[in-house]
Amino acid sequence: MAQVTINGTIKLVGKTQDISEKFRKRELVVTEGTGQYPQQIPVEFTQDKTGLLDGFAPGEQVTVMAYVNGREWTGRDGVTKYFLSLKGERIERMGAASPSGGSQQAPPPPTAADMPAIGGEDDLPF
Repeated sequence: MAQVTINGTIKLVGKTQDISEKFRKRELVVTEGTGQYPQQIPVEFTQDKTGLLDGFAPGEQVTVMAYVNGREWTGRDGVTKYFLSLKGERIERMGAASPSGGSQQAPPPPTAADMPAIGGEDDLPF
């Protein structure tokens, strides 16, 4: 299976659906806007992965890791169709700690002490 990473903004966090006693799913839609037109990308989280979406809300910037699944289906009429889906594996808020444990936080903004002196007096040798 191929793994993909999607960076974008949450558009929708669906409710958990119990399809059967042994299967449940939850849909996440992420708006990915780096191309000419924004893409609405549905990602399906299943089984124990449905809980990963708890605490996420529309408007949040996230990184989603998912596996690409393709399958073949032949209808009663004998016509074969192919389907593609994304199976969610992990979700993180952008700027959150990376999986390796490091963080990707921006440095603090400069303070007045970081600014050069006004009036031509400084400690530079030239």
